[in-house]
Amino acid sequence: MPTADPAAQARLEAALPAALARITATPGVYATLWCGSAARGEADEHSDLDFHALVRGDHRWRGSFVVDGVPVEVFHNPVRKVRAMFAAPDHATVAIFAQGRPVIPHPDLTALVAEAGATYAAGPAPRPLTPAERHMLLDEVIEARSLVRDEMHALVALNAAGRLIRALYAARGWWEVKPRAWLRDLEQHAAPEADLLRRVSTVPMPAQRQAALEALALAVLPEGLTYGESTTEPQRVP
Repeated sequence: MPTADPAAQARLEAALPAALARITATPGVYATLWCGSAARGEADEHSDLDFHALVRGDHRWRGSFVVDGVPVEVFHNPVRKVRAMFAAPDHATVAIFAQGRPVIPHPDLTALVAEAGATYAAGPAPRPLTPAERHMLLDEVIEARSLVRDEMHALVALNAAGRLIRALYAARGWWEVKPRAWLRDLEQHAAPEADLLRRVSTVPMPAQRQAALEALALAVLPEGLTYGESTTEPQRVP
C-alpha cells in the first residue's frame, strides 16, 4: 500500500482554503466535511481533495474542479439523502462521515458525524452469500484453475480474488474499504486471509498462485469448491 508523503500532504493542505472558498460560494451549500486520505493526514502523490457538502433543497450532485494544480471532488447531498445512505448502509458514506473532518461546521453536520460514528462502531450486519452468489464465485475460481497454463492466469486469478475479498467482507460483517487498503485492513481482521491475498497478488508461479486463490476461496466458501444447486430470483420480462 502507498505510504503517506509529507510533501503531498502539505501541497493539498495549502490548497484547502481556495477549495473551501469555491465550495462555500456554491448555491445551497451550508456545511462541508473534508474526507479522504488528505483529511486523515495520509496523502500521497496520487491523492486529491475530497469533500462532502450539505445542501438545501431537493437535489444532489457531484462536482470536480482544480485549484492550485490540486484536483478537488465534492459530493453534494441534502441531509435526508445522507441519512438514507447511512440506513442502506452505504459503506463509503458511513466511513466518510465517521472519519471526516468538519471544515464548514453546522449542527446538521455535527449530528451526521455522530450518527456515522455510532453506526461505524457497531459495524454492518453480516450478509451471507446466496446460493447463486456462491455459484458465481466458484465459477471464477474454477475458470482460473482452467487457465493455470495460460498467460492470462494472473489477471483472472486477481479478478477472482477481488470478488472473493468483497464477499468475505460482506459475510463477516466488516466495513468495505478500497482495494488499496485491503491488505492493511485484512491484517487487522484476518491475517491468514491477508497472507493468501498477498500470495495471489505476488507469487510468480501460476500453480502456487492458484493454490493460494483456492485457499482464499475456502475462507469464503467453507462448503468446499464443488458445485451445488442454485437459482436466482425470477424476474419479469418486459
